[in-house]
Amino acid sequence: MANTDAPFGFRPSGKVGGNPDNGALSEYAIKSDYAVAMFQGDLVIFNAGHVQISAAGTVGNMVFNGLKYDDNTTNKPTFKNFFDGTALGVQGEVFVYDDPYQVYEAQGDSATAPTQAMVGLYMDSVKTHAGNSTTGISGDELDVSTNSTTLTGAKVLGFAQTPDNEIAAHAVMRCFIADAVHLN
Repeated sequence: MANTDAPFGFRPSGKVGGNPDNGALSEYAIKSDYAVAMFQGDLVIFNAGHVQISAAGTVGNMVFNGLKYDDNTTNKPTFKNFFDGTALGVQGEVFVYDDPYQVYEAQGDSATAPTQAMVGLYMDSVKTHAGNSTTGISGDELDVSTNSTTLTGAKVLGFAQTPDNEIAAHAVMRCFIADAVHLN
């Protein structure tokens, strides 16, 4: 049975070294006029002291999980697992996974089927699917065709150990963000 093309971004699944802890979330600022959508599982970076989405092909060094802000219409604190890209008009806080030893699961794209020989190599991210504004889930995937020994992007640690995960197109792989920590 073939793997389903159903990207979900980068989902925490443990720590480097086998620690099962999925890590804690840290809070960082998002600019009040920032207007680019971010979905749970998207890779993000800092820009001028604020969190923003990382560009396609560029792995960020953190993973977005949600945000909070005071809604201008209701004057109440609002929590969401995605940001729709409409400027908040107020300072907001985003929740991100920023532990450099965090391990994630991410689906590979379909351009190249991964192989066991790619474990230990590095891959960039790709935004082949838009995030889902109903579920709030990211469309980020690993760009399998960019696999290399160059320290960049995400380092592949293996394949997710689930019964329906084949080592084929759209395989779910375990990885960590190599740009966040330089482990070889």
